[in-house]
Amino acid sequence: MANTQEIGKLRNLKKLGDLLYGCIACGDCRTAVRYTVGRYKVCPVLEHTPGFEPFFARGKMQIVRGLIEGRLKLSQELANVIYQCTTCGDCHATCHQSMDPNINLSIGKYLDHTKIYEALRADLVDAGYGPMTRHREILEWCKKEHNPYMELHQNRISWMPEGVDLPSRGELVFFMGCTEPYRQPEIIRKTIKLLLFAGMRPALIHPEEYCCGSVALRTGMRDLAEELALHNIRALRDAGAKEVVVHCAGCYRTLKKDYPDIYGQELPFKVVHITEILNRLLVEGKLMLREDFKNGRLTYHDPCHLGRHCDFYEPPREIIKKLSGVEFIEMKRNRTTAWCCGAGGGVKSAFPNLAEKIARVRVEDAKEVGANYIVTVCPFCENNLRSVAEKEGIPVLDIVDLF
Repeated sequence: MANTQEIGKLRNLKKLGDLLYGCIACGDCRTAVRYTVGRYKVCPVLEHTPGFEPFFARGKMQIVRGLIEGRLKLSQELANVIYQCTTCGDCHATCHQSMDPNINLSIGKYLDHTKIYEALRADLVDAGYGPMTRHREILEWCKKEHNPYMELHQNRISWMPEGVDLPSRGELVFFMGCTEPYRQPEIIRKTIKLLLFAGMRPALIHPEEYCCGSVALRTGMRDLAEELALHNIRALRDAGAKEVVVHCAGCYRTLKKDYPDIYGQELPFKVVHITEILNRLLVEGKLMLREDFKNGRLTYHDPCHLGRHCDFYEPPREIIKKLSGVEFIEMKRNRTTAWCCGAGGGVKSAFPNLAEKIARVRVEDAKEVGANYIVTVCPFCENNLRSVAEKEGIPVLDIVDLF
């Protein structure tokens, strides 16, 4: 039931001010044209939905203007469209009105599509139209057990290797996240074993570590996201953390980019990605890569959380390139133009068929260049791509699987 007191207030969108009027409706966010590469598709969702304007950025920006100017009202029908977006950021990467680091004009940073979509989702939540039913179920559980997987909080460390006892305090903390402890325990187990083998002994702040809040943020549940974020920041600070190592791409983006905004100041610790640590340990000779990928053709999938949203591209590639006897081959769409896996923005949980269709396109990208392995560093990407790739005989690997 909609909260009539909140309808029309649009408090989250209105905070963005002139940012909402940055779109010039050129349509590059539908099909872009560049002299060097010709025409190419931009929005992964558009290709698998009815294809009308609201399903890609230009239409969404017109909806936002209509809401702000009172020509449109928030509704359940609108929510059903707005939540069919992975918030991958490809529209932002393509848009002429967004920031170009090579051009220093006043229009720089003028338009941030994902920030606008997430603000609109937050306003839909305020009005009682969001999030989607499945999101609501997940986040209600998150309030109770601090994870979105309907699992008990006490089981967050059930993956722990037998005989391993890690401290609960220390300057180096490993932030576990939710997906790996509850859905990919072999990955987090292997990660910790690698760090221990290299002589590092990170702390785990369980039971004080809660969900990072990414799911809540992306689906418009900002109050819950802020509650989770502030809890984790305090817990990490109180544990003496100076460096927080993160594996999950979604957690990394949330801690690195969103937490400082929520906290209102610089974090009392540094956030680093696991591939930065693994690269350093390889250079120092403290770790070695596997040698059974001989004659393999490996490609790398850029997670949207890590790539476009954090401009983090090279460390994972540097690890892959250190493998002996393999060929590293880029998909045609890589880095800023990498095609989304389809799982982000709450799409996987609320619109699983759409997520799988988008994943199928990404797997075709890998097949097109002859890759026989797909490597990535995001558990969401891994799970969604694997649902399609395994049927094609292409293994999807996490970066730690290379060790």
